[in-house]
Amino acid sequence: MSLIKPLFLMAVIILLPLKSQAVTVEEFSKHPQFYNVKISPDGKHLAVLLDNEGRKTLAFLETDTKKVTYSLHNGNYDQAGRFYWVNNERVITQIQRVTGRFEGPMNTGELYAINYDGKKKKMIAGYRSKGKSPGGSFLLDGLTGDDQHILVQKHRRSGGQVIPRAVKLNVYTGREYNVKKAPMSDSSFLVDHSGTPRFSIGVDKDHLTQVYYTKGKDDDWVKFGEDIEGKFEAITFAKDNNTIYALQSKDGGPKGLYEYDIATKKSTLLYQSKLADPSIIFGTDLNQLYGIQIDEDYPQFQFFASESTEAQLHKSLLSAFKGETVYISSITADKRKAVVHVSGDRNPGEFYLYDTQTNKAEHLLSSHSWIDKSKLAPTEPFRIKTPDGLVLNGYLTLPVGKTSNLPTVVIPHGGPHTRDYWGYNAQVQLLASKGYAVVQVNFRGSTGYGESFKEAGYKQWGAKIQDDILLATQYAVQTGVADKDRLCIFGASFGGYSALQASIREPDTFKCSIGYVGVYDLAMLYKEGDIKDVKWGDAYLDKTLGTDKAELISQSPVHNIDKLKTPVLIIHGEDDNRAHFEHALALKEVLDKEEHPYEWLVKDKEGHGFYKEENIIEANHKILAFLDKYIGH
Repeated sequence: MSLIKPLFLMAVIILLPLKSQAVTVEEFSKHPQFYNVKISPDGKHLAVLLDNEGRKTLAFLETDTKKVTYSLHNGNYDQAGRFYWVNNERVITQIQRVTGRFEGPMNTGELYAINYDGKKKKMIAGYRSKGKSPGGSFLLDGLTGDDQHILVQKHRRSGGQVIPRAVKLNVYTGREYNVKKAPMSDSSFLVDHSGTPRFSIGVDKDHLTQVYYTKGKDDDWVKFGEDIEGKFEAITFAKDNNTIYALQSKDGGPKGLYEYDIATKKSTLLYQSKLADPSIIFGTDLNQLYGIQIDEDYPQFQFFASESTEAQLHKSLLSAFKGETVYISSITADKRKAVVHVSGDRNPGEFYLYDTQTNKAEHLLSSHSWIDKSKLAPTEPFRIKTPDGLVLNGYLTLPVGKTSNLPTVVIPHGGPHTRDYWGYNAQVQLLASKGYAVVQVNFRGSTGYGESFKEAGYKQWGAKIQDDILLATQYAVQTGVADKDRLCIFGASFGGYSALQASIREPDTFKCSIGYVGVYDLAMLYKEGDIKDVKWGDAYLDKTLGTDKAELISQSPVHNIDKLKTPVLIIHGEDDNRAHFEHALALKEVLDKEEHPYEWLVKDKEGHGFYKEENIIEANHKILAFLDKYIGH
């Protein structure tokens, strides 16, 4: 760990870059300047995670004067990751390493502790700690009322398995005290308000979620929830430590938020949307749940603990920053001051210091200060219904000042078991700034809309999921937004797969296809990449893809290039261990064999998505040139 001159930090924080007349490709491609800001419990200092020449740096400032008291740079290979104030002087940060196979950072499982003035620096957990503690350590709980210790979840491989342990860790010395061992490998803990692990949740080799419960530190683990109807996910404990808040879906529909009494097994529904699962659970610094976020179209918020300062503050901030999404990043022990994060479709993210007594907000930092928000395009939600009755939620972003007959890019999300949300998206805004309309849709198989909706996408990767994507495409055409003769499809990971597969399924719809770190041979997922390496990998693939070889072939682009009419742009990282580079090579081989037109951009030391800014910039320029060639103005 080395010191950066405080003058440099002051220049970064005070001398913000001037905004240009138009946002450039390079500016859309840059990493955030500031990732997070948190205030100390006594409110006297701020910890800031910022970017310094492509590496994350942790800096400390006096709250009142903004004077830098100390700043870190984690050497040639290390950088700071997630961080936490333990007490008024000390911060713990996860260490990330940027070296070896990937340009992007990877967590090392090490914990580094430092005071805001740079004193008492120490690696307190991990293979480079003084005791050379084996296994990775990750923060589990701050242990309320104890400013000397934290609770960490420690991972150590033994006999081919990783059985987590909850360990009490001294934040000054690094000394460890075993608390409890998990009952199964590759699981996580849910801790009560006394710092005792009470639940353990993991996925078994059959890709089934298993839940265990214990009454206390010295009691055995027992299976939990076998008598509970539907999917059940414990979230956090209530004040009494005998009641939990949980997400539950009883009929395959969207999950509801329930209050569940462990002793009586009585559950009470607090809130349930008809369309979407709760996306985020909001808790106080004492881990008391006070609200949830639901993303049906725009983000919506429901609050429960109306007496809590956090709930009252959050509601008032949402009112003050209308049309934006607001989160409380941290709050002081006396609830006087809070750091809040504000963002939206046309706001990449800003941090404010809010005084709860004066009700005044002081702007601290902007994550992308070089981007002129007035140049960004609004994102509007839409809903459509499939022929078999499913409701699909999607988002449409139009170039500023334009509404019809537009060249349009359809962007299916990755996963497929994830989803798109309303908010700032650099790739979408880049395309809109160049005059393209952008269509995003949460097709069947997406998460966040209940188990039945997700399972409707199983074994339909190349079939009904693609029909949903094509339905959203036709929606954009039928509403007059999209020019039917200027459509292109572009996606990453599963979205890259869909860019090829949707074009094969409906050969006359699109004029070009862009696959970024995509999967192009479904059967290859059983042989290449990291999914097969986890204990439940084969079971997951069997469940979501199926085992019918003929179906896998029929839904794989590499076996159906004869049906493809669009020119293709392939972008891939040579060290991608999710969508293995072999997928790109296999696609290239069949395109060459069929003499099908394509372009090619590959980078070494890049994994599942480019991380190095110069590579992101080159890829974005390549994408824009490809779009301009085939559907441009």
